[in-house]
Amino acid sequence: MTKTRRGRSALLAALFGLLGSAAMATETVTMAPDTVRHEMRQALQRGDAQTAWHLAQALLAAGVHRYDAQIALADAERRLGRPEAALVATRQAAALAQTPKQRFETALMRAYAAEEGGAAGALVAQFWTRRAIQLAPMDAYRAAAVSELGRMRSTAPLQVQLSFTAAPSSNVNNGSRETHITAPPDLGGGLWQLAPQARALSGFVAEAGISARYRLHQSAAGATHLRFAAQRCEVRLSQDARNQIEAWRQQQIGFGLTPPPMPDYDYGAIEAGITRSWRSGPQRYSLGATLGHAWFGGADLEDYLRLEASGDRALSQTTVLFAGLSAERHWRKPGTGQDSDILALQTGVLHQLGSGDTLRLTLSGRNQLSNDVNQRHQAAAVRLGWEKATPVAGVRLAASLGAEARRYDPSALAPGGRRDLRLDAGLSLEFQRMDYMGFVPVVSLSASKVNSNLALNKGHDTGISFGFRSRF
Repeated sequence: MTKTRRGRSALLAALFGLLGSAAMATETVTMAPDTVRHEMRQALQRGDAQTAWHLAQALLAAGVHRYDAQIALADAERRLGRPEAALVATRQAAALAQTPKQRFETALMRAYAAEEGGAAGALVAQFWTRRAIQLAPMDAYRAAAVSELGRMRSTAPLQVQLSFTAAPSSNVNNGSRETHITAPPDLGGGLWQLAPQARALSGFVAEAGISARYRLHQSAAGATHLRFAAQRCEVRLSQDARNQIEAWRQQQIGFGLTPPPMPDYDYGAIEAGITRSWRSGPQRYSLGATLGHAWFGGADLEDYLRLEASGDRALSQTTVLFAGLSAERHWRKPGTGQDSDILALQTGVLHQLGSGDTLRLTLSGRNQLSNDVNQRHQAAAVRLGWEKATPVAGVRLAASLGAEARRYDPSALAPGGRRDLRLDAGLSLEFQRMDYMGFVPVVSLSASKVNSNLALNKGHDTGISFGFRSRF
């Protein structure tokens, strides 16, 4: 036995009392606590978790260097394949942590211990890694935690994303800005007054969503994922909008009619699907199928099936060409409208400028078929997006401009066919200096205008929305 190993054995004997009897030991050797702590750290560095575990227990038994012993014990338990014991030790270390560095260490160690717990543990691990990012006492520690979060996200079989936005709006129901429209001659002509529900109503919109992706299979060639998503949109009318509708309802009652109740514009959807993606040289491809169900106004709206195919090809280090095709079938519930089929195609290019800024140009087309003349149409759109590479005064900027033209078949209100042109613009501001656990607030400004040969469909909307986005 070497001198070092004899010294370590004697130390353990002294602290644990394993060799306390005269029949089993002839000599007791003691070490300074600082030396034991050094040996414990060296054992972890060389991967000797068993020795580190014993040394940590020795320090705890002696009542010295308790934080260092607990955090080392957590690391040793994790390496020995005992994640539950590692979590217990990490919690005890957290109770002893006093400095920013120690609080950072315990959060990161808790993430490592949770990571051993399968798919659910991987999500917990990402939470604690984000907590470590928030607690990092200096940039180097923060960068290390961000790198670990990226590693966890890339290797975890289950990934979950949350979203939330809230916004006041001048047109929560996508209504008309007109109060009257001129009826076609074959419908008697003259002016028709629009009910408030058909006009633009102001209010407040809050939207929350969750999406999850579970990896079924992955290889060097590609991956297969199950997908799940749920969305809920709550709409609250302003008092002015409610007053308009209530006044109209009382007017209808005065005419001896039975008006509908106060409108409900809440929306919800849930969907599940599967995707297969793979790479072939500079090209990437993806195929997917999604089943979903939607609600509107507190009642079932429709079921839908969507099939998708997409691909992209890198033309150079700064330019990527992409394209996608989708086909959808919507089955409307009784009383909510007619079924429809939608075929959509898009293509575009993504280009990085010399400054690092990114430009994205997208061209798209859509053909919607339905027995409902108000749904049946063809559309073509163009959109230009820009994202600045570096923040300006701590704010990351992105902007977009878009135009969409729609053509509808002839109808009673538009005998020559309806023609719409929608223009929109948006600006997104991401406040990176207000970071909390990797999440930053985002303010989005938007404006849109619809020109139409049918006055009922003319309108415009402006809004500002508030939400949160993950930086990583």
